[in-house]
Amino acid sequence: MSTVKSTFPDRLILAWAILSAAVLFVLFRDTGFDDPFITYRYAVNLANGNGFVYNPGERVLSTTAPLYALLLVPFAMVGADLPLVSNLIGTMSLGAGSVALWRMGRMGGMPVAGAAAALLFPLTPLLINTLGAETMLFLALVFWGFEAAWHERPWLAGVLLAAATLTRADAGLAVVMAGLLLLKRNGLRPALTFGAVVALTALPFVAAAWWYFGSPLPVTLGAKQSQADIPGGRSYLAGLVLRLGNLWNWIPWRPFAVLIVIGCVQALWKRGPLALVAGWSLAHALAYSLLGVTDYFWYFGPVMTGLTILGALGIQLLADLGERVGGRRAGLSVATGLIVLALAGYGSIVTFAARNPDLRIPAYREAGEWLAANTEPDARVGTLEIGVIGYYSQRPMIDFAGLIQPEVNAIFREGGGYRDAALAALGHHRPAYVVNHEEAFPLITHDPTLAAACEEVAALPDPRFATPLQIYHCTW
Repeated sequence: MSTVKSTFPDRLILAWAILSAAVLFVLFRDTGFDDPFITYRYAVNLANGNGFVYNPGERVLSTTAPLYALLLVPFAMVGADLPLVSNLIGTMSLGAGSVALWRMGRMGGMPVAGAAAALLFPLTPLLINTLGAETMLFLALVFWGFEAAWHERPWLAGVLLAAATLTRADAGLAVVMAGLLLLKRNGLRPALTFGAVVALTALPFVAAAWWYFGSPLPVTLGAKQSQADIPGGRSYLAGLVLRLGNLWNWIPWRPFAVLIVIGCVQALWKRGPLALVAGWSLAHALAYSLLGVTDYFWYFGPVMTGLTILGALGIQLLADLGERVGGRRAGLSVATGLIVLALAGYGSIVTFAARNPDLRIPAYREAGEWLAANTEPDARVGTLEIGVIGYYSQRPMIDFAGLIQPEVNAIFREGGGYRDAALAALGHHRPAYVVNHEEAFPLITHDPTLAAACEEVAALPDPRFATPLQIYHCTW
């Protein structure tokens, strides 16, 4: 179908971007998950003059989103609610990403695919569950970086994709693909300009991280690679297959799965900027599989976005066929019907997510606030999931999963599990307090030495279980 020259579709997509961002913010403003709170604490510590660290005095890079943490610092300085601010940034990024996808669809002569991708992107399965993290900003930066590269703007593309890489290092793959795109379409000089801009933008931050932390790579990478191999762990690829199977079992999503297959044909046949973005997302999934990381759900946002784009390309192909057979009106009818069907399926998944928030957040927040009110500021706290508890307690944290203390990773590499890592961390660091749910993760009450050293001082409601979340005071 031909590209519509009127500005009305642009205004319509912009209106959708604003509306969807606003509605999603209202629906999900109080939701989140544990991992982003690690990044929030880096921002708070820097704002309070404690340095760009998680635990004051410990220069360890444990956030995979350093630029995102820096973005949050001004908000932390004025005492803003960082989880709420981050959710707002995320929903706004969804809107910005929608506009970028629409523009790329039009640039590639596939306005139906652009419109479908723009409408569906904010509702992408598994992506909305990552709200609170940097994922949505990262995707928006990548999309606009590809848009600028396709639009032959190497300077802008370089700045945007450098920012994406500093937000999440795995955007480096997008940098390579955009550079090759510029080289193929525009020649050596624009490609070199692009590469120089990326380097000049990103390298000062990399050098600063190397000087400050001793390495620009977060210690969490090694931890998350090791966690895939521990008993009960699961690799990224196995997790992706499991989640796609779960989506297939969701009946409203099945028609879109067919559109994804059709979209692969369209992507290979017509190519264009949307196919480039879809290809990047699939390459991103392959890279994560090769890295051997575990299957944290927030890793699947990019690949699910790619599948959404492929489905949009499938709608374009069927709309084009409808136009050839029955004329323009038939093509528009096919496009409209398929987009409405896809929106219904995606909307049902978003509704399910809104009704089923992460139940750990309120329990962990209450634990963190209890620690802030009832313990000394320098009292060390050990727990398995440090994000929410550490953010609200602002106490030095001992992490049983190896995200903060790199030496814990050695336990996983040697074949140990979370209990082995927890026992090693407790023995080495001897925290004054331990937060744990003994029903879910038997630890204190199942070890005579720990049971003798640690006394329960608080039992807080945990909506996940019939038994409470326990806080222990330990005397070593």
